[in-house]
Amino acid sequence: MLLWTRQHWRSLLTLAVLIVLPLFLLGNLADDIREREVFSFDAPVTLWLRANAPAWFRQVALALSAFGSATWMTPVSAVLLVVFWRKSAAMGRYFLFSLGGVMLLNILLKALIGRVRPQIVDWLWQEGDKSFPSGHATMAAALTVTLVALLWRTGWRWPLIVVGTLYTLLMGAARVYVGVHYPTDVLGGWALGTLWAAGTAMVLWPRLRQAQQHAEQPGTVAHAD
Repeated sequence: MLLWTRQHWRSLLTLAVLIVLPLFLLGNLADDIREREVFSFDAPVTLWLRANAPAWFRQVALALSAFGSATWMTPVSAVLLVVFWRKSAAMGRYFLFSLGGVMLLNILLKALIGRVRPQIVDWLWQEGDKSFPSGHATMAAALTVTLVALLWRTGWRWPLIVVGTLYTLLMGAARVYVGVHYPTDVLGGWALGTLWAAGTAMVLWPRLRQAQQHAEQPGTVAHAD
């Protein structure tokens, strides 16, 4: 058992970070919120962020809120879907299942949990649906994980990890800053997006790896089914 663990520690660490921990976090948050538990750090973090964020962050937060909305994310996702589908049907399907599936899960969880949006600070951005989990945070995390998985075998891997992580963190902070989400909504969104996108990638990884190998060959278009 110890030898097997040493041989597969990278896979076990990946499973723990991308699947087990997000699942544990999402499950506990959802359960406590449904039972109307109060998280002591939600209000202090929101108030601190609004009071201490630099002046320029207001425009950044508004811009990220706009970009993360369905108005912008839908066409951007559609373009990326076409790009990846042209490279490989397997890559296109993963992109569709990852982002489309997590969007539907987010809508379902919002309806099931029914958390009302916070009234801690004045809103700088108007929203009408329920609060948990944050759709913007969910999609930011899912998009980052999805793109990293799709481009894992390329030189874009590490730049995407760095830029995607920064984008995901800023998106979460922006949603708390504008007042429409609790910090726990953002944590739940990050957990959901990471869990679903990573889990889907692991299920489809043999076909994705094959498609990436074909795509690396000059003058070829992968059609792995």
